[in-house]
Amino acid sequence: MPPGTANPGGPGGDPASVVVKPTRRQSVRSAIAVGFGSAIEWYDYGLYAFVAGLIIAPLFFSGATGAVGLLASFGTFAVGFVARPIGGLVLGALSDRWGRRPVLMLSILMIGIATTLIGCLPPYASIGVAAPIMLVILRLIQGFGAGAELAGAITMVNESAQLKRKGFFSSLAMAGAGAGGLLALIIFTTSSTVLGPEEFSSWGWRIPFLFSAVLTIIGVVMRRKLHESPEFEAVERERKAGLVREARRNPFVAFARAFKASPRNWIAGFLIPSGLNVTGYIVTAFGISYLVGTVGLPQNQALFVSLSCSLVMLIFVAVFGAVSDRIGSKRVIYISVIGAVVWVVPYYLILNTGNLAFIIVASGVMLALGWAAGSAAHTVLMPAFFKAEFRSAGLFSSRELQGALIAGPAPLIATAIVVATGGAPWGAAGLIIVAQLLTLVGVLIAKPWVSAAEKAETPALAGITPRED
Repeated sequence: MPPGTANPGGPGGDPASVVVKPTRRQSVRSAIAVGFGSAIEWYDYGLYAFVAGLIIAPLFFSGATGAVGLLASFGTFAVGFVARPIGGLVLGALSDRWGRRPVLMLSILMIGIATTLIGCLPPYASIGVAAPIMLVILRLIQGFGAGAELAGAITMVNESAQLKRKGFFSSLAMAGAGAGGLLALIIFTTSSTVLGPEEFSSWGWRIPFLFSAVLTIIGVVMRRKLHESPEFEAVERERKAGLVREARRNPFVAFARAFKASPRNWIAGFLIPSGLNVTGYIVTAFGISYLVGTVGLPQNQALFVSLSCSLVMLIFVAVFGAVSDRIGSKRVIYISVIGAVVWVVPYYLILNTGNLAFIIVASGVMLALGWAAGSAAHTVLMPAFFKAEFRSAGLFSSRELQGALIAGPAPLIATAIVVATGGAPWGAAGLIIVAQLLTLVGVLIAKPWVSAAEKAETPALAGITPRED
């Protein structure tokens, strides 16, 4: 084994006791290259979330105005999540067979090309029903690629992170996501401000989508220079030595292997992202339309709220990543769940005041607790639920199926509940509470594959009972 990457932690170099030790250089290079790719995914997905209620409905769904238009546009938002578990299933199996790097290259290309083409789509007025059909197809392609992007980024960065700073480095995959959302908002807000509402609604909205092509090219160049994760390289050596079985070609067989190894861990992997995903999408995607359509906040002020939220997400996910290296990721998850449940009712009460400063603070606290803390912690916990030889198959499928069934439809469900209740936000608040409690259940039932040797050298794993069977 190459020096500095792994050392046998048990007699005879038992692979169950091996602790892979990436270098600081590997940690930094992986975090930068992979985090930039995550930024592109969230730029693309975040961009669509921002324009869904403001641009997509009137341009692509003729005659669908008001609440109906919002439901239609958020319906296409949810469609992107339908393809995510399929992409996670297929690309997860390939990641365990080919390696993390080539699959991350493929995913970034699929997302970037689909997003750029959305910026080229003619509206309903030009080509009729073909417009929303093509929009849905591109959203499906986006979703398929995204099924491997963020989950793949979490896997890659986690496997390449220094043990003593695993919490901080792993969190940078999600920090990249926050940076992407922030960039999307900056370009979206700048374009809409410079061009004015009429020009922006007519053609200017395409500029942020077309800019995705530039970001994708940069991301591909960065990832071409990226080395494979040390943990996957260790698995490859063990496969050659006959210590570990070969990865499965069939994605369904690969999934079955990961599930059978520990059904409770797969279920935990499905449940844990619920709180952070639902909180994030309801506050950012649904929140802006609620502020404009129900509270009556001017569109430019609502966009400024979103800009502030993205900045909070970017900063605090790294902060909580560093905190997990001191108190353990499991405790940070508890902070996230308790904080979000306690704050969600005051959050909606403050939204309804219409006071911009109070709304910014309330939204920032909601995302810092309900999204950033959970996001940072789950980048350490989720990879530990699956052994490295089938980690991608397990992590991708569990995380992305959750996205399709719970996270993706959240803004659509929240909008429908608010419409049905005459504008009352308590149904949306209830969704966040339920999602956070699902996260708590996931943490409580999980039994991560963590050796005593790995736990001893990884502060972010504090509070986890070693499991080497």
